[in-house]
Amino acid sequence: MTEEIHSIAADKPSTTMPEQLHAIPISADETAPARKPGHYLTKDKKLIVGVAIMMVLLCLSWSAQWASIFLPYWRGDQYHTGGLFQICGDTEFGYDPVAMDIYPDTKHEWRCEPFEQYVDRFQQLFKDYKNGPGDWYVQAGAAKKMIVVSRWFESLTTSMDMFFGITTAYVVVYPHSDPAKQTMNMKLALVGVLLTPIWTIADQFIQMAYWGSIGVGYFNHEVQKYLFASGDIAWISSVLDLILQVCCLAYGVKRAWRAKLEEAERRGVATSHDAEK
Repeated sequence: MTEEIHSIAADKPSTTMPEQLHAIPISADETAPARKPGHYLTKDKKLIVGVAIMMVLLCLSWSAQWASIFLPYWRGDQYHTGGLFQICGDTEFGYDPVAMDIYPDTKHEWRCEPFEQYVDRFQQLFKDYKNGPGDWYVQAGAAKKMIVVSRWFESLTTSMDMFFGITTAYVVVYPHSDPAKQTMNMKLALVGVLLTPIWTIADQFIQMAYWGSIGVGYFNHEVQKYLFASGDIAWISSVLDLILQVCCLAYGVKRAWRAKLEEAERRGVATSHDAEK
C-alpha cells in the first residue's frame, strides 16, 4: 500500500514553480542575441540600396553646386556675365554725367577678369563724380564687399548640404539601438536639411542689390536678370537635395517601423498596432 502511494505521488505533476525558467527557442532562427547599445549597421538591404542611390544623386548635385560657385554665370546681359570670382564681357562702359547713367561704349574681344579687378576699373568711370547724386562710385565699392558675403553664403550652403546629406545617410543606415536617441538623431537631421536652403535663398536677395551697381546684367530687363545659369543651378540643386533627404528620412522611418512589426510578429508579441485592429 505504501509503495502504491509513493508511485502515485511520483506520477502526479508538481505544482511548485521552479526558481528559474529558461526560454527554449523552437528553432535556431528564433534566437535573437541581445544588441549592444550604440549605433549598428542595418541589415535592411532595400534601405541600404535606397540610401546608396540617394548618395549618388547627392554627389552629382554637390558637384553642380560647387561648379556654379566658380562659373561666371550668376547675372548677365548681352555685354557681360558675372560670377562670384570673375566678370566676363566684350564691352567697356561710358558714363553720362547729365543722365547720371552708364551706357555701352567701346567693344573688344570677349575676356574674363577677377571680380575685384573689374570693379576697380569700373569705379574709375566715376572718379570725378564721387560726391554727385546717384553715386555709382560708392555703390560699386559696396558691391565689391558684398561679393565676399555671397561667396561665404554659397560655400556655407554647399558645405552644410554635404554635411546634412551624409548625416541623413548615417542615421538611416547606422541607427541607434536606443529608440529615443534614434528619434532625436532623425529630428536633428531633418532640422538641418530644412534649414540649409535658407542660406541659398538669402544670398539670392543679397545679389539682387549689387549686380546692377557694377553694370552686370544692368541692361537685361528680362526675368533672366534674376535667374541666370549659376543661380538656377544653386537653388534647383538645393531644392532637389531637400526633397531627396526628406524622402530618405521618411523611407528610413517606414522601413524601421515595418522591421519592428515583422520582428514582433515573428516572436508572437502583440503590439499597439495589433491592439488597434
